[in-house]
Amino acid sequence: MRLTRRGWNNVIIIGVLAFIAVIQLPELLRARLATTTTSVAPSSTVIPLFAPDRVIQQLLLPKMTFQHSLTGWNSQPSVAFDIATFIARWQTLKGTKVTEQQLLGLKKQLLVPNTVEAWFVGHSQPQRITAYQLSHFWLFNNGAGEWLAVTVASDFLFPSLVAKL
Repeated sequence: MRLTRRGWNNVIIIGVLAFIAVIQLPELLRARLATTTTSVAPSSTVIPLFAPDRVIQQLLLPKMTFQHSLTGWNSQPSVAFDIATFIARWQTLKGTKVTEQQLLGLKKQLLVPNTVEAWFVGHSQPQRITAYQLSHFWLFNNGAGEWLAVTVASDFLFPSLVAKL
């Protein structure tokens, strides 16, 4: 079968379009995947509550105070669990970053805040943290405007006076 001049023009046009599509396809896929991952990434970003270079010297919870001295950790009132392990939990606490949209959806559930003050070695001002207990997780404001969702049991971070950790 013989092609006319018009037929060959159509074959060349289709061939050029196919070549351009094959050349552009990887970049198009990369651009689409990049927008998908960036839209998901902020809500799944894990960030620490405290800067890694800060060491807790004193931790003030709503019903307890923990202070490090030359002899070790002391608490007021006295507790029956290992304070160093408990402070290490706070020191290494990380959570999932909460976006502004997610925070707006949670605002009506934020009823009773718990305030925590963490004093650090070498710093003259504490880091004040606001914590809200929700049904399945804790919501922390780290004092720098970032909100974190942390999934732990209530006594893990805010022990009762009779808790055995």
